[in-house]
Amino acid sequence: MQATADLFKVYPVDGRYFVHAPAGRGEELRLHLASHGIAARVSELAEADFDRLELDGEIDPVAVQVVLDHWER
Repeated sequence: MQATADLFKVYPVDGRYFVHAPAGRGEELRLHLASHGIAARVSELAEADFDRLELDGEIDPVAVQVVLDHWER
């Protein structure tokens, strides 16, 4: 069974924040977030059709969502 997720949405999990990107585009999104001062780490999930980014440090999830909403897809 493949895992699925809403893409380009900030997910809070146990005090940390995650974003899902289409498979193979996680690094591109990480670089975009970095250009806005948002640090993240990418992990590709086995048997998933998306890449997961874990956002690092203190972040404002609303501000990150604005950056995600304006990313050229």
